[in-house]
Amino acid sequence: MTEIENDNLRDEELATRSLRALIVLEEVVAHAAPVTAYAIGLKVDLPKQTLHRILSTLTRAGFLQKDIDTVSYSAGPRLRKMSLDILSSGPSRDVRMTILKSLARDLEETCNLALPSEEGMVYLERVETHWPLRIQLRIGSTVPFFCTASGKLYLSTLSPSKLKRMINAAHLQANTVNTITEPDRLIAEIKKIRSKGYAEDNQEFIHGMVAVAVPILNSDGQMMSSLAVHGPSARLSLEQARGHVDRLRQAATDLSAVIFENDQEAED
Repeated sequence: MTEIENDNLRDEELATRSLRALIVLEEVVAHAAPVTAYAIGLKVDLPKQTLHRILSTLTRAGFLQKDIDTVSYSAGPRLRKMSLDILSSGPSRDVRMTILKSLARDLEETCNLALPSEEGMVYLERVETHWPLRIQLRIGSTVPFFCTASGKLYLSTLSPSKLKRMINAAHLQANTVNTITEPDRLIAEIKKIRSKGYAEDNQEFIHGMVAVAVPILNSDGQMMSSLAVHGPSARLSLEQARGHVDRLRQAATDLSAVIFENDQEAED
């Protein structure tokens, strides 16, 4: 075999390994919850030893991470950052921003999109209010789950057992006098959010700021991200914020349609 043939063989083998890793990543992110190697193996046509080697490599590299049970896998910090970068620069961004700007104009307050990460909710997009008095949280910043509208909304999507483990393990620090720091009380609050379908932040994260958030759902009815409006309590009361829920839901439906439309175009 010539040197050129050897090089071509190595390139082909490298491409095959890379494709296998991508197939495994695709299967992991297709699940709303952490997934075991056994469940992945049922979907991908790979030898068991090969699959475990790929999972181990992707975990060490930070693209995957093991769940608390140590046998399940979910998206790791590098994969979540990649997803955030893709969403921030994808072809749907112009339409997404148009919807968000229209919402902020109608509500006359700052509106944002946030994604769940390992540490908390990460701001993906935001449109500032026109008022001089505003509360600024830059794109890419991370806010806690337990004391923000978007974060509590995400917590409401977790199973009761996972929610309890997560809250019991969390450091429920009092950011303001309104922050809920008692685990049982917080779990009761999350249950109410689950039934209402939206979440509130009544000056729990930042003194003087209120917010409400609704979910942006995928085709399976699972939360992909949150859509929220927030403003200073001196101008936006909690009752007024609750009055924006229907308009937020309308915008969330529009944003969901944009995402699905682009996914369908990519498949076609």
